[in-house]
Amino acid sequence: MTVSLDINSALGWGFPTRDLILQARRKLPRSQVDRIALLGGLTKKEMARILGVTERNLYNQHQGDLSVPLSERLLLLEKLFQHGLSVFDGGREAFFQWLRPPLAELATPEVGFAGPATTYRPRPTEEMGTKGSPPDLTSAANARRTRLQQPSVADGQLQPYPTPLSLLDTITGYKLVDNVFIRIEAGVFS
Repeated sequence: MTVSLDINSALGWGFPTRDLILQARRKLPRSQVDRIALLGGLTKKEMARILGVTERNLYNQHQGDLSVPLSERLLLLEKLFQHGLSVFDGGREAFFQWLRPPLAELATPEVGFAGPATTYRPRPTEEMGTKGSPPDLTSAANARRTRLQQPSVADGQLQPYPTPLSLLDTITGYKLVDNVFIRIEAGVFS
């Protein structure tokens, strides 16, 4: 039996990463920053923070090509935004709005939240499924919004849930946000 291995799943991203290293080594022109900022609906200040440089340095001093690490981060950001837009069926405003509110799905140990306090115990099969009508998704969405408005307490200090945009200053953050896109594509309530 032969198993077909998709390059995307092998690398763990929800988008193609072929030739990413080669493209980054060719160094992107600074004009790509504006194009990708427009793709994600980001301000100049947000782009500079995500790329880890000052706004002045990014927009005034980088008139030529970007460095290889900066080019790679920009290419990953572009792929992530394209993936996000495809998840939102090209709805740019919906995608832009999704980037800014806090998401409980991003409250992971990688961003400073404690892991689950209880161990997972699967329910017996006979208890699974609905016995009545389908669940009310509007009520579930409203309950989730209410839960998100209440900050988490970690180590005795109040800690708000992270926003997708707040995590994009690290590659691990890119991956966490991409994982939420993959969950949405799979139909997992995220």
